[in-house]
Amino acid sequence: MDDVVFNGIAASLSLLTNEQKELGALVIDLGGGTTEYVVHANGIIRHSGVLAVGGDHVSNDLAYGLKVPLSRAEKLKVEYGAALVTDAGKGETISLTNEMGLEFKRLNREHLQCIMSLRLREIFELIALDLERVGLVGYLRSGVVLCGGGSRVPGLVKLAEEVFQMNVSAGHASGISGLTTALDQPEFAAAIGLVKFGSLKTRRRSGRSFLPTRIKGAIEKLLQR
Repeated sequence: MDDVVFNGIAASLSLLTNEQKELGALVIDLGGGTTEYVVHANGIIRHSGVLAVGGDHVSNDLAYGLKVPLSRAEKLKVEYGAALVTDAGKGETISLTNEMGLEFKRLNREHLQCIMSLRLREIFELIALDLERVGLVGYLRSGVVLCGGGSRVPGLVKLAEEVFQMNVSAGHASGISGLTTALDQPEFAAAIGLVKFGSLKTRRRSGRSFLPTRIKGAIEKLLQR
């Protein structure tokens, strides 16, 4: 291990442009067990934080509220979930089958989406309260950027806009080449940022080691004259 980098900082390295960092932006990385966030303003990191709540807690809520196994709750979250109750979800029922393919339970999709919405809204509200406490809400002129596997939930951008009352967008990695369509996924933001961080550190180390070598070479040439 060469270094340790905060997940939120790594994600912001891959998502934010220099202009966004200067104007002020909030990056929220919704992971499985935690949610990390970082505030950039005036070109520097002004604030960061971690919530011990993530996508796994949404699955736990669904398992408890719908009275289904955790593995089934995770599958329902992916297939039928949303951050806000959709028109399609109102009045719709979901049929659950057992290993034999026989129906054993029917669920209300609106209830499922309501459980998800409450937990995700709570995450955003906790972050908003923290930013108000430190007086940084007014610095976010570039808005909010979401990333992490949890940001794939349909309607999450709209929910975040309701809570933060500002522009919210899904994060897209910048400055990468090659298979961009494969790499430009919200769950890869932190990993790409780690690669960028490592590249910057390597270039700085090589630059520091290269400069004394050049000076030494110049002095030796002068002495040889």
